[in-house]
Amino acid sequence: MMTQDPYVLTNNYRPLPGVYDELMDEEGNVRKKYKFLVKSFQELGPAELINRRRDADRILRENGVTYNTYQPDSPEAKERPWDLDLFPLIMESEEWRLLERGLNQRADLLDSLLRDLYSKRRVLYEKKIPPEILLNSSSFLRACDGMYESNHFLARNPALLFFVCDLIRAADGNFYVLNDRVQAPSGSGYSLENRIVLSRIFPSMYRDAMVHRVAVYFRSLRKALNQLSGVTGREPVVVLLTPGPSNETYFEHAYLAGYLGYTLVQGEDLTVRKNKVFMKTVEGLQQVDLILRRVDDVFMDPLELKGDSLLGVPGLLEAIRSGNVKVANPIGSSFLENRALLPFYSELCRFYLGEDLILPMAPSYWLGNREHLSLVMETPEKFVFKPVSRDDEEEPTTFLELSGERKDLFLKKLKFSPNRFIAQEMIPSATVPVLSENGFRPGRAIMRTFVTSSGSGYQTMAGGLVRVSPSLDDFFVTSQRGAWSKDLWVLASEAQKEETLLVPKSDQISISRKSSGVPSRVADNLFWLGRYLERGENQARIFREATFKVLQVEESYEKEAIHNILRLVTHVTNSYPGFLGDDANELFSNPFRELQRLATDKFLVGSLAFNIKGLVHASKSVRDRLAEDMKKNMLNLEDNLNRPIESYDALIDFLHKIILNLSSLTGLSFENMSREAGWYFMELGRRLERSINLIHTLQGIIRWEEFQDKSSFENLLRINDIRITYNRRYRGRIDQESVLDILLFDTTNPRSLAYQFEQMMNCVKFLPGKEEKQTYSEDRAVLQLYTHFKMKDIPILFNTQEPLANVSAWLDELHNDLRSVSDAISIRYFNYAEEQTRIGDGNG
Repeated sequence: MMTQDPYVLTNNYRPLPGVYDELMDEEGNVRKKYKFLVKSFQELGPAELINRRRDADRILRENGVTYNTYQPDSPEAKERPWDLDLFPLIMESEEWRLLERGLNQRADLLDSLLRDLYSKRRVLYEKKIPPEILLNSSSFLRACDGMYESNHFLARNPALLFFVCDLIRAADGNFYVLNDRVQAPSGSGYSLENRIVLSRIFPSMYRDAMVHRVAVYFRSLRKALNQLSGVTGREPVVVLLTPGPSNETYFEHAYLAGYLGYTLVQGEDLTVRKNKVFMKTVEGLQQVDLILRRVDDVFMDPLELKGDSLLGVPGLLEAIRSGNVKVANPIGSSFLENRALLPFYSELCRFYLGEDLILPMAPSYWLGNREHLSLVMETPEKFVFKPVSRDDEEEPTTFLELSGERKDLFLKKLKFSPNRFIAQEMIPSATVPVLSENGFRPGRAIMRTFVTSSGSGYQTMAGGLVRVSPSLDDFFVTSQRGAWSKDLWVLASEAQKEETLLVPKSDQISISRKSSGVPSRVADNLFWLGRYLERGENQARIFREATFKVLQVEESYEKEAIHNILRLVTHVTNSYPGFLGDDANELFSNPFRELQRLATDKFLVGSLAFNIKGLVHASKSVRDRLAEDMKKNMLNLEDNLNRPIESYDALIDFLHKIILNLSSLTGLSFENMSREAGWYFMELGRRLERSINLIHTLQGIIRWEEFQDKSSFENLLRINDIRITYNRRYRGRIDQESVLDILLFDTTNPRSLAYQFEQMMNCVKFLPGKEEKQTYSEDRAVLQLYTHFKMKDIPILFNTQEPLANVSAWLDELHNDLRSVSDAISIRYFNYAEEQTRIGDGNG
């Protein structure tokens, strides 16, 4: 337990000998720049620090901040909550200015190299790098040759719009560059989220420390993107291209798209027509001016690059050559991530810029060079060996961790193909304080910095993402290996003014009440989000009613009513034979395990948990479209799915929470989502599914030949949450006609079929892409459904010898009509057909 002695947080802090420590100097004293922060943390006390830790975790969880990791035995991504250490890394302005100069110089160097590689290639003619590094590299894309010279904007402005640089601080206190990430670098969104969380957890501390704001970086980035688009007189159409929800940094993609105000798209959302890129939206094709990508080079165009890629856009390179679309960063920039270039950057800087490199490289050697190989093999234990290509599956390796057969195998690889590897001198990374319950303890850290074009040069984010390994034995510090994160605070010499993405008054914005286009894939996911929402709630209500019946049975004659509703559970989950099978009597005697399985098995098709999982998956594909409170509700749903259910009470509690969460989502969709195209697709999905669920419930809960069971009527009313209204109207008396009337024809009941069909008639009018005086397939389908429904009424249905069989047949017909409505909407809006040309057609 911590005491209140001065600087107790540092009592157990022991820096490693021979390693630079960010918190303490060589004498073991806290560095001056940290004294204010350490004192402030100390004054909070251990209990309050634990509370702030919980608050930070809660905010990160509510905001859905995750980093997807891949398991060795599974190709699927697993979401890992983002870990943020509360104690930031601090850098003073004077120290930061040197880094800033070095990073901006590095951006100029990388930009010059990128232009040269795809144009004159002076770097080869002047023998500044070995030609095989370029010509044997799969990341050098010949299809991009000459692309930057032909683009008038890039001929006058930076081709490289942004990049990130990973830095390490050595024992001498100087920073060294480990590597650069250029083609689709990640981390800036996580850095922004870290800053937002810490400024909320420690508002006064953050304000008093006078920390440089990071929003100015994103403002510069957006300005640079707008300039790159080349559009004048209107807002450019900019999309952020993501590989999809399974990508490890998908949270960041959706987060930045929302923060910057861009549409988040996947490759299937885009198409090339006549050398122009269009977004396939439910409103029609919308031309795209600029693509901010998070997809690697080789996947961007399956026609000219990786032929089996499903992440890119066929024909994209030709559209770029034609000058009809811009891409940031340019396709082909992945070669700048080739590690074989690292040993040559000092010479390249003098060659292109006529300057010495401000930020030195960690001593690196390309083993394809015999001299380099010979030098390295004299003392191989001093180096970490890395593949030159990031696509190479070979993991970074040190001789210290190799022995026996593994060492012999690796030596054979080096001997057979030394050009595949570089050797980088192992520089012990600086240690930083990590906050724990017992005070500070040291962890190893690598700092990621962010640079963007600013129109008149480059702008470095005054901050960054610090990755920390709590284990001092870890040499490799990466997010995939489970590293934590820290915020980087760059202290200002004076108080900082607030920086936001709000447009200055000098820039006029045209008022608009119409959103940008909704991609067909997004509309499809919203449609199914609405369907899964209703399907899950209906199932949860039926499960709850069945569980109540099982627990409340008092008389033997009620067993048949219990059996009926248990059969309904099998019916609505499509889990036959279940309670309808030959061994049903055994299940009836002890139904808990079957109810538990059908409620909580996420991998059982048709189960409640399976449908909730489908809802969550659909929500992640459209997370940039959902209100914040809706995202939080989705997280609560996920949490509930992971709860152990080992008793009836736990099952009822589980179902209560599912119903409340789903009902809350429905309410939030009404109150927090604007009435744009996407909302109407979600609403139509809800109304369709609620109608289908009611039909299934009506046909499944009652054995039509024995429709005299009062409890069956009560089940129907309770499941549809209309029991109180019914009792008030009919004074507790129950009969067939009145129950079916309130569930089928009563337009004041928001769960009746009549109400659903009226809402569908209203929603379908607002679907996009419609012209006046023209009727579309979905209009006809809904009208046919509504007309078919209005042709019947309770007196008509019951004025026959077998009224319930008549009702059942009519419900089947309505179900078929509902399928026709769903098909009409899907074919017109979700299956966006590409124009195809049969080879050989024509006159020739």
